[in-house]
Amino acid sequence: MIKRIFAASALAVSVAFAGGAVGTAGNFDGMAVASAATADEQFTGNWYDANGNFVVSIQPGVINSCRIVRTYDVKEGTPGSGHFVILEANGEHDLFIEWEGGDWQNNNYVEPHITLNHGQKLTRK
Repeated sequence: MIKRIFAASALAVSVAFAGGAVGTAGNFDGMAVASAATADEQFTGNWYDANGNFVVSIQPGVINSCRIVRTYDVKEGTPGSGHFVILEANGEHDLFIEWEGGDWQNNNYVEPHITLNHGQKLTRK
């Protein structure tokens, strides 16, 4: 049950690095939401918790097969964060996603990871 609730919350999350729905009128820092859908492919894909359980799938314009209808308060770059509103069967759901990694810091590669709604760190492994 908890896993299902967490997955539903994750569903409402959007990812600035992979979020944004084509055809929405949203805008952040002069960047159209639609262009955010392809901003950082390193953050698209399936994400898992520390136990290896699937939590969320993020693809351009969708989270867990739900369309991202708008984004707000997006801080681009790494680390970055933002709110992503997805359209679920029972209405809109707002997810706060933070991301980091996918780059080199102090001669060390930092694996990409995300957090949903201030929860645990998720990885793609």
